[in-house]
Amino acid sequence: MRAAILGVGGLGRTVALELASDRRVTELFLLDRKGERSKALQTIGRDAAVTAVTGDVMDPSRLLKVLAKVDVAVNTTLPEYNLTIMRACLEAGCGYLDTSGWHASPGDTPPESQGDVLAQLRQDDAWRDRGVTAIPTMGSEPGLTNVMARLLADRLDAIHGIRIRVAATGDRRTEGYPLYSRETFLDDILATPVTWDGARHVDQEPTSGEEIFQFPPPIEQRTVHLVRHSEVLSLPLRLGKPIGYLDYKGAFSVHLIRALHALRALGFLDPAKTVRTGGGVTPFRDVLLSTFPEPSTLIGPIPGALAVVVEADGTKTDGTRTTLRAYVCLEHKEANLRRGATAEPYLSAVAGASGCVLIGLKRVPRAGVLAPEELPTDAVLQELEARGVTVNVTESPTETPMAAIPA
Repeated sequence: MRAAILGVGGLGRTVALELASDRRVTELFLLDRKGERSKALQTIGRDAAVTAVTGDVMDPSRLLKVLAKVDVAVNTTLPEYNLTIMRACLEAGCGYLDTSGWHASPGDTPPESQGDVLAQLRQDDAWRDRGVTAIPTMGSEPGLTNVMARLLADRLDAIHGIRIRVAATGDRRTEGYPLYSRETFLDDILATPVTWDGARHVDQEPTSGEEIFQFPPPIEQRTVHLVRHSEVLSLPLRLGKPIGYLDYKGAFSVHLIRALHALRALGFLDPAKTVRTGGGVTPFRDVLLSTFPEPSTLIGPIPGALAVVVEADGTKTDGTRTTLRAYVCLEHKEANLRRGATAEPYLSAVAGASGCVLIGLKRVPRAGVLAPEELPTDAVLQELEARGVTVNVTESPTETPMAAIPA
């Protein structure tokens, strides 16, 4: 199969390493507006021929020239470009995959070129008619979380509720900060989170619903808050079973969250709010984000780990109430040993590479736009295992179903 990676920053670089080491990939095209980044990766191919291309994904002619040469493209640029790139892939007749969804911040009116995962899923008919497959939001979370939710749902006759919880630990520089795209994190934190109440999506206050959650070791207990995330949007529509309740909560520094909301209230995070710097005039939000740890530079081993957990409360076919837990827990030093990355981009790269191969080898259920929860779990788990990632599943009896749990 032939694949393209669009954007080879920290995540794109890691996806490139995954695919270049896969014997089933014969050609790999790396498109990045910073030519030096793609050229630096030209020697990574074992069996695959790697071609570096300098270009911007928003340049239609350059993008289509690359897409015409491949079976599937992996979009690792910013989520705000998802729909634009997805439509270009449809025009070129190649498969498509991205690793995270776009969210509007409060008061934003998204242009036609932007849209969340629901806007992507609404392209299903066009992709079916074209005979090609797209998988939006196939990263660590969303992505692996969707697959784990499907894995648990298949073991239950009725689903009372699903909890998705994510936490990462690190060193003094990184503890409480996102270890993925800083721009995506800011959009996630400022966007209005939603929960699912069994019948509809319900808006909640940003980063509300504070609770203490018990993660697997070595992370243990962490404070988590509601965050808008694509799983909560797609799972009620594409899981195939009714869900009584669903939410997503992430663990970040409480002080960081409060500071960001205060800055937004004061208008400092408006893109039009600028400050004078040595290089001229710069949006204040860009200056602020530059103070965060840059994931692509964390190529040395750091302490800590990432835990991605999905819990489902439900009833089995024999009427027994139970709580199922699926989780992946990976230490940053292990991810660094494998691909020179922290756990977050590594898991996203593994998930993205797995989905890419499933599309390229036509091991997906059908043409169209598929949410990750619609993929065959056995095939996904097999791909993950081959890349050293194991999904653990545990079960414990419960007396009370998780129905109508308040956010």
